[in-house]
Amino acid sequence: MERSLLRYILKHTWRDQLAMLVLTAASFPVLYFNLEIPKRIVNSAIGGKHVPETFLGFHVTQVSYLMSLSLLLLALITLNGGLKYWINVYSGVVGERTMRRLRHDLYQLMLRFPLPHFKTTSAGELIPMIVAETEPIGGFIGESISLPLFQGGLLVTYMVFIFNQDLWLGLAAIALYPPQLYLIPKLQRKINQLNKERVTTARQLSDRIGDSVAGAAEIRGNDTYHLESADISDRLGRIYALRYDIYKRKYFVKFLNNFLGQVTPFFFYSAGGYLVIKGDLTLGALVAVLAAYKDILNPWKELLTWYASKEDVRIKYEQVISQFEPPGLIDRKLIEEPPETIPSLAGPISANAVAYGEDGFARRVDRLSFAVDKGEHVALVGSDQSGKGDVTKLLARLVTPVGGRVSVAGINFADIHQAVPGRRIAYATQNAHMTSGTLAHNLYYGLKHLPMRPATYEGPAALEEQRRVRDAIAAGNTPLDIRADWIDYAAAGVADRAEMHEVALAVLATVGMERDVIDFGLASMAPDDTAIETACVAARARIRDEVGKRKLADYVEFFDVDAYNTNMSVAENLLFGTPHRPDFDPANLARNAEMIALLREVRLLDDLYAAGARVAEAMLELFAGVAPDSPLFDQFSFISAIELPEYRKMLGKVTKGRLGFMTGENKARLLDLVFRLVLAQHRLGVIDDSLQGRIVAARAEFHRRYKARDDIVEFFLPDRMSATLSIEDNLLFGRIAAEHASARGQVIALVRDIAVECGMKDALVGFGLRYEVGIGGARLSYSQRQRLAIARALIKNPDVIVFNEPTSGLDPASEDRLVKAVLAWAKDRTVVWALGRADLARHFDRVLVFDGAHLVEQGPFGELEQNGSALSRALA
Repeated sequence: MERSLLRYILKHTWRDQLAMLVLTAASFPVLYFNLEIPKRIVNSAIGGKHVPETFLGFHVTQVSYLMSLSLLLLALITLNGGLKYWINVYSGVVGERTMRRLRHDLYQLMLRFPLPHFKTTSAGELIPMIVAETEPIGGFIGESISLPLFQGGLLVTYMVFIFNQDLWLGLAAIALYPPQLYLIPKLQRKINQLNKERVTTARQLSDRIGDSVAGAAEIRGNDTYHLESADISDRLGRIYALRYDIYKRKYFVKFLNNFLGQVTPFFFYSAGGYLVIKGDLTLGALVAVLAAYKDILNPWKELLTWYASKEDVRIKYEQVISQFEPPGLIDRKLIEEPPETIPSLAGPISANAVAYGEDGFARRVDRLSFAVDKGEHVALVGSDQSGKGDVTKLLARLVTPVGGRVSVAGINFADIHQAVPGRRIAYATQNAHMTSGTLAHNLYYGLKHLPMRPATYEGPAALEEQRRVRDAIAAGNTPLDIRADWIDYAAAGVADRAEMHEVALAVLATVGMERDVIDFGLASMAPDDTAIETACVAARARIRDEVGKRKLADYVEFFDVDAYNTNMSVAENLLFGTPHRPDFDPANLARNAEMIALLREVRLLDDLYAAGARVAEAMLELFAGVAPDSPLFDQFSFISAIELPEYRKMLGKVTKGRLGFMTGENKARLLDLVFRLVLAQHRLGVIDDSLQGRIVAARAEFHRRYKARDDIVEFFLPDRMSATLSIEDNLLFGRIAAEHASARGQVIALVRDIAVECGMKDALVGFGLRYEVGIGGARLSYSQRQRLAIARALIKNPDVIVFNEPTSGLDPASEDRLVKAVLAWAKDRTVVWALGRADLARHFDRVLVFDGAHLVEQGPFGELEQNGSALSRALA
């Protein structure tokens, strides 16, 4: 990056700046004549002096001369406005394009940071610098050259015009500029220093707030609320003091400018008026000078504002650039433009006198030498403070040694392009990051190096794509299409998407994540697919049979259009389907006029009101002595502590037989209570068998009226899939019994098994791969993230596997199974695995044992586990 803002601007925008200069220069003659014409209108056309008799052969009168000059003035005003418009638009485009380039450059620099730098620089510092702090820089770049030249040119044009009218008026116009030119830069320099300090302090505040967000649990758990509040208050106080000082100086500059601007007309009115009275100056000239001076204030203020912005932006640019060029920045040629052919790394690994440390501190790896044969499986064992984890980073080329040499398959890692280890070495660690997106995106992430198959565009979309590419190139951004297919099938050892799916299934099974992905597929919404619907309906029947055979009937209550389902709420039983309209949602059903009318017609409404009153009475009785802040209200009550007095009033009216005199809202609140009742959970004895039967009858009437209205409710049908239910709910076609704690696990396992038996496995895995993992994989468990990181590494089809405790989140038995499964998968491939548990080393060909920064012993597990060895101490 250029250290100077001006050099950066000229390097990337000099052609655009030159074009804007041409437009700017073209506007000055137009502006001058804009000032000259009014004078001629006043003196000649209106005053009747020097009116030409003919022009281009046409007779000219005083009125026609006036109209001609007025029309010429209108044309010049339009032309001048048009030039200003194009200059402003052009400068805006240049500014936005250059800001886009700057942000892209900074992001690429960030990707080249040495990994240890991220331990001392947080996202809270980097994100504002790339996003927020570049905003004023981009806004300034577009007008960095054109604005001072344009406004300066306007100023000079106005001055030339004034001096042409009278020398003394010209001198009066410029008399106060020298003091301003002396004072304002001095004041502005101090403001710039304060702004620089403010930016640094605000950046530190962002970082500190980020720490508080990440450590919210620790703050609450250690009762350090006041400590952290005091820290933030102190930082806010420093920013306040800086801003207060800035405001005092900034507005003094503004006061000075305004004062000097208001004083100058005094000279014009006094001296100019005197010259007019004496006959040494025409009235039209004085009017024109006053108009010119009124306009001259704007360019002068613009120039002062530009100067202040220039200094502020220059400081921000220099500060940002200084933060994006840390020591150890990866050479651009080693990360951009990958080689045409990626050499194989299927060969021996050699480390000779390797040393590694961070930021000048004690070396974490010191004078390390070892060799790994091709296809050998090697375990690295040591304490958390040992250098085993750093060795894996060195072998994966994530960090570079400060001394010695690392080579793989005879290739020196010191000067190799990052694409080689990035594509041929698989790396996974215990805290592997998952990007926001689908599970498939994260699984195939290691295969997405460059677009492999372009996206197709037709019609307007093709034109839009051409514009996108053109704009990206103009802004110095990569023109690569994110919508293309980036998956490198050949690198994974397959030919097409179908084979890729098979490999994904195999890898997921290897890491023990196949069932999780199928469960994600079961939880996804049902697709509009005839084949899946047929398989789902067939599986639905088998599930019902198996539930009976396995004696799980008490665990599931299947949907039956002619029966009341005790594991559904009253509202859900009435609808017996999934609503499409918000007013038919169970939460809103008590205020739905259509449903109220239907319940009234089937003579069920008053009984439901009475049932709601009984529910309210039960809640009042149960929670009469419970403290208002008790968690029991959230867990078991339909009524909050605040609402209890209101319901007590309502019940008083009901018990006196005054239900008919209740307001519509109070009736709706009673109805809402009964609509939320789930008989299997809320055993209040309010909905008896008779009332259940009448609710089912009301359901039948509701279906009869609305069966043709797909926009209202999608009803549960035994031979159809419901697009508003998950695949799991469609397969089960019922509700799991709430009263049995172990019911869900057993029933879902049954649903999963039968779905796979019915040929839905591939489809479910496909849907599961579309599961959104959340920010940083937040919707996955820790062990799922680790399994997915290992699967992502294996699916790359690597020559070498380098792992840094990627199974630490698993229980011992699962970890043991996973390690053996991965080593079996990696037969004939080189594996170097830093282990968190020393006993897992028994599965490897050889063990390297670390103590601190040194390798203390190596050899087969059986030879090293005897008493007295470093490995035996680790095992103990």
